[in-house]
Amino acid sequence: MTTWKERHDEAVRQQAAAWQAYLDSTAERGRALLDGAEVLGSQAAVARELGVSRAVVNRAIKALEKLNGHRPEAPNN
Repeated sequence: MTTWKERHDEAVRQQAAAWQAYLDSTAERGRALLDGAEVLGSQAAVARELGVSRAVVNRAIKALEKLNGHRPEAPNN
């Protein structure tokens, strides 16, 4: 049986890993959308291809830019 502290510490580790995975996938999505804009010629064309608004594409690319400029810390418990 594990103690409450061991369970807590494991949960914190899992949360940090999940946060890192989220940041990594956010960056990958942004890079893919930038590649799509290069291939298709515009963010609007990417949005049409994906069936979303251009604002959705733009926000994802802005998130990548934010990650490249500043990598936020994982949330504190």
